Amino acid sequence: MPDNMRDDSFEDGKTSIRSAIHLPSIRLLGDFVMKAGTALGERDIPDYELLYFPEGNGTIYRVGEREIALSQPSFIITRPGELHRYRYDPLHSTRHLFIHFWLLAFPASSLPVLLPNGPSVIPYEGEFLVAMMKQIMAIAHMNPDRLQERGSLLLLALLSEIHSLSVEEPLAGETKRLPPQVLQALDAIDMSLAFPLTVEGLAKQVGWTPEHLSRSFARHLGLSPKETIVRRRIDRACQLLLYGHKSIKEIAYEVGYTDENYFCRVFKTTKAVTATEYRAKHYNPRYGDLAPFIDGDSLYPANQLFYGDQ
Repeated sequence: MPDNMRDDSFEDGKTSIRSAIHLPSIRLLGDFVMKAGTALGERDIPDYELLYFPEGNGTIYRVGEREIALSQPSFIITRPGELHRYRYDPLHSTRHLFIHFWLLAFPASSLPVLLPNGPSVIPYEGEFLVAMMKQIMAIAHMNPDRLQERGSLLLLALLSEIHSLSVEEPLAGETKRLPPQVLQALDAIDMSLAFPLTVEGLAKQVGWTPEHLSRSFARHLGLSPKETIVRRRIDRACQLLLYGHKSIKEIAYEVGYTDENYFCRVFKTTKAVTATEYRAKHYNPRYGDLAPFIDGDSLYPANQLFYGDQ
């Protein structure tokens, strides 16, 4: 339904429902990959942070006087005022997803896992909870004006499931992954962004007809294959703009555009700002510690911050 045809009373109702059940409020989130041997210095934060490290490695998390080796995939909960730091794996890049959030009127006692004496590290190697966290990231990227409305509900459910993990309650099952052919097509796109890509070529690689591939993309991703290619190219360009020093022309070529002017038009149409403006607005020296990362399973780009309430 077009925005101008929405019932304002319905929108107001959603806002009042959100206030009535006191959902957590998402402030900041992202999916970053840190270079081997880098670190996050000692700090404390005014809000809560939920993190997930999908691979066990040599990363060390220090909270208070305790040091915890993240040798297996784990969730981490950092509470307001807790002094903590990270030393990332010295040999391999380290990926982590994170969500900063406020509780506001939501009582922490409703989820004991958030209380000061709750666990800091909760091992988890399944897919269901990670899919929930990734879905929140995808909403922030693809539908940011619905982040608080939809993402906060998912975050509350995710925290509840993590609490269940912390008291060793059984999980309720796993979500279904994307069809293998769709995953294969996404991987093929990500590995070939610098080269010409066609729906017909992708369909041939995965053993489907172009029509079936297009229907599957629309059903599972909400985008056509051509729209997905453009989105992945521009998302990769955003990464290159933020943690590299290549020119706009070089970046355009690297993501498959031989015409710099055409790339700039597509970038502005997609991001509502020029590539130069994007770099000036979002560049931060800390991006120098980020490593390039490709994940065909994700519906959002890694190494990019998404903002909720400030």
